Amino acid sequence: MAASSRLISRLTLVTGGGSGIGRAVCQRFANEGASVVVGDRNEESANQTLELLSRDHKGQEHMALGVDVSLKDSVEKLVTSIQCRYFQPASVCVNAAGITQDEFLLKMEEDDFDKVIEVNLKGTFLLTQAVSKALVSAGAAKGSIITVGSIVGKVGNIGQVNYSASKAGVEGLTRTAAKELSRFGIRCNCVLPGFITTPMTDKVPEKVISKLTSIIPMGRMGEPAVADACAFLASDDSRYITGVSIEVAGGLFIG
Repeated sequence: MAASSRLISRLTLVTGGGSGIGRAVCQRFANEGASVVVGDRNEESANQTLELLSRDHKGQEHMALGVDVSLKDSVEKLVTSIQCRYFQPASVCVNAAGITQDEFLLKMEEDDFDKVIEVNLKGTFLLTQAVSKALVSAGAAKGSIITVGSIVGKVGNIGQVNYSASKAGVEGLTRTAAKELSRFGIRCNCVLPGFITTPMTDKVPEKVISKLTSIIPMGRMGEPAVADACAFLASDDSRYITGVSIEVAGGLFIG
């Protein structure tokens, strides 16, 4: 099947879809024929993404919904709203919602640690649980849950003890979910972006960016083309792949 139509008739959910990697994933999925639900805490940003989505394939119907992934009630309301609108659960889910609250370990406030864990790790847990429950209850033949970790979850990063911990947890969660959900036909995989150009990295000083790119073998920051890896994992091209982490980091920290 041609890459441009791998996701035709797939109902997909992307949290954090209002910007950055999440927005790029929404656009890529729509280009490949999927119907996309754009979930984001910022509903205005979610609707901006919605306006950017391709509708070139028959039967595509996109929508935008507000969600705070750190709150169970909000996540369950999102999943219920999708089923009410489409009469089925999303068969593909990308957990792209994430935040940073950077500070050195010796200076970090407990609240800033908790905020990052609640969104990045707990949020991934809540959404993965809610979507997989919906798929199992509906008797769906298959599903693909994609989590967004980070290369710094594997190697750590100065000033990001909370973020690194949250993303390391996302990898562990994904592997366990893959083992538990495989018998229901649900695959769970993780993508590990390196330093990607997004609104999140816009806050990083230029001198820091220059230093980072100097240690990346490919010599540059990545674009939100993490979406390419997500599209592969969402499609049947990866139908025998589960429980893996795919690094999208330009060769950073090879070995």
